[in-house]
Amino acid sequence: VDVWLILILSLALIFAGCSGNNYDKQKLDDFAECLTENGAVMYGAFWCPTCAKTKNNFGDSFQFINYVECDPRCVPDENGKIISACDGVPGQPELCLQLNIDKYDTWIFKDDSRLIGEPSFEELAEKTNCPLPK
Repeated sequence: VDVWLILILSLALIFAGCSGNNYDKQKLDDFAECLTENGAVMYGAFWCPTCAKTKNNFGDSFQFINYVECDPRCVPDENGKIISACDGVPGQPELCLQLNIDKYDTWIFKDDSRLIGEPSFEELAEKTNCPLPK
């Protein structure tokens, strides 16, 4: 009996950790839109693990983030096609080079300050004065 209880509790913890964020969707959408409206820009690359975590933290609300793809493989070819790994986001490697983006993800704010890595929602809110999506 004890083994089954431990197994069930372990599975419950595993699935709870895989459920993504626990934020209200509308509030998360509003937060993402506020970040963009307040000048926050995320620079990243499709293959970057911390970028994937950041995107996952926002879930569907990531569509409202001002995101710049830095990988040159995402530049459209002569027919306007982009490799599928880029998720339809055209690369802007020249802009990333001009801004000296050499670590991903890098967030740049209105005051030209930066956060590098996987910033918390609290850090993003502090930099932009956007209300946290509780």
